Amino acid sequence: MLNANERFSVLTRLTLNALLRPRGGLSGELKGRLSVNPGELIDTFGSDMHIESLPALRVALGITKPDMYAISVAMNYDAAVVQLRGWLIDAFRGLLSKKLGLLKELGADADAMLNEFRGLVDGLDGKSLAQLIAPRGSMALLALMLRALINGDEKLAKAHALYGAVYATGSKLLTRLFLEAYEACCDLNNDGFRRAIAKLFFFHV
Repeated sequence: MLNANERFSVLTRLTLNALLRPRGGLSGELKGRLSVNPGELIDTFGSDMHIESLPALRVALGITKPDMYAISVAMNYDAAVVQLRGWLIDAFRGLLSKKLGLLKELGADADAMLNEFRGLVDGLDGKSLAQLIAPRGSMALLALMLRALINGDEKLAKAHALYGAVYATGSKLLTRLFLEAYEACCDLNNDGFRRAIAKLFFFHV
């Protein structure tokens, strides 16, 4: 998979990096082979990101310096961050309302999910919010979720998993897989969570 194509290569390296890291760490050689720098991530999954979110995402990942208002979120300017938090919660609520039947079938509590998402978003800074809002495809969302896990940002990773559960459209299986990752998140030493990550990986490759 490391040589299959660029998208599969990046997703494979992120997955292996996340799963191998807590099991004794990575050797210098292996760490080098599995690393994914922010520029490579953006180059690979940029087409799966909302174009209006890319400037802020590039700043959030440390690729470029701020030069416009759209990037103010990534710079953690209070007014922009508060506005984006409200937008994200409203968007999540709207997506949730469209999937109530499926979520109920899968045994998920929609009210609890909304409360959890609101709490997670309220605790995220501008750079994390810029990463949460950017993906418009599940593979890009998974890639950013894995990056958050690798960087030890469990709150952002859990928000990605929860958002993925309601954002995934047209696929009961993908909804279930993101729900499993959310419910087991985010201890990488936990076998249940590790299996949930592996299932999401294999779904996409």
